[in-house]
Amino acid sequence: AAGVRNSARGPAVRATSRRTSVRVRADKCLIVNTKGGGHAFIGLYLAKELLAKGHDVTIFNDGDQSKLSAKAPFKEYSNVRGLKVHWGSPVDYSSYPEGPFDVVYDNNGKDLDSCKPLIDAAKGMCKHYVFVASAGAYKANNIEPMHFEGDERKGSAGHVAVEKYLEAEGLPYSVFQPLYIYGPHTAKDCEQWFVDRIIRDRPVPIPTPGVQLVTLTHVEDVASMLAAVPGNSAAIRQHYNICSDRQISFVGIAKAVGKALGKEPRIVLYSPEEVGTGKSGKADGFPFRTIHFCASADKAKRELGWSPRHTFLDDVPSLVREYTSAGRQHKDVDFSVDDKILSA
Repeated sequence: AAGVRNSARGPAVRATSRRTSVRVRADKCLIVNTKGGGHAFIGLYLAKELLAKGHDVTIFNDGDQSKLSAKAPFKEYSNVRGLKVHWGSPVDYSSYPEGPFDVVYDNNGKDLDSCKPLIDAAKGMCKHYVFVASAGAYKANNIEPMHFEGDERKGSAGHVAVEKYLEAEGLPYSVFQPLYIYGPHTAKDCEQWFVDRIIRDRPVPIPTPGVQLVTLTHVEDVASMLAAVPGNSAAIRQHYNICSDRQISFVGIAKAVGKALGKEPRIVLYSPEEVGTGKSGKADGFPFRTIHFCASADKAKRELGWSPRHTFLDDVPSLVREYTSAGRQHKDVDFSVDDKILSA
């Protein structure tokens, strides 16, 4: 199994960021990265951030290299100078990269079965174990929808079981909880869903009332927060939301995309329950939950000295340009769910 240890280093340089004192040093960092979904490109951007800070970085990517290495975001690994990449299975000790490592980022597992082998390998040896969980583990609150660290969470969520195991085993851990993430090389559409419709002059069906607030965060901001961990003892045994400090409504996203395209979006509000395309906060074909999903980043700002560099509104024009430069406006899109909604 790959070892993770506390390495002996020379005197560290002290740097003060807001209220947090951080010991700056070069650590050996292991990023265990998922093979798909909305978190898949975190590993790429986190590696860039850590390398820029002078750390030694290895990505241990789940999955079959022959099937994934030519796809986004994994095809970008070869463009990152100094990055070491290893492919295997995080639940198979025999496929682990050779260590030891000082800081371990688990950006792969979602439940205890998928996380336990890596946690057990790191036990008693790493300086910092970072679990990238999800703000989706919070219980929805329609009275006070913005989530803060410490709010009630779903006992059934797989991430919560992992966090309890980290606590019980006494690892020096931190838990980070992303929400919706956007940016280049994503493996999961976000704003692209809106561009698909507006650029083709199609109606944009949005679950009523349309003013539901969401937090959209650029992947570079996610990575910069995670990269604040090495040498930061204040983050140990803490939970942090990873998110922008702004929120936007569903209708607001459509209007922002429309403005970037020079078009006025035709927004159609509908009830997923009434048209038979969804229930319990979900809607077929829609890229978001149908309820508020936003959180506060104040704790990370206060304790990690972090601040976002991006806002969604500022980024929309470049996101639209990326869409058109990839030729997506000429590709076929399945609008069958939209058609069902519009004919109801």
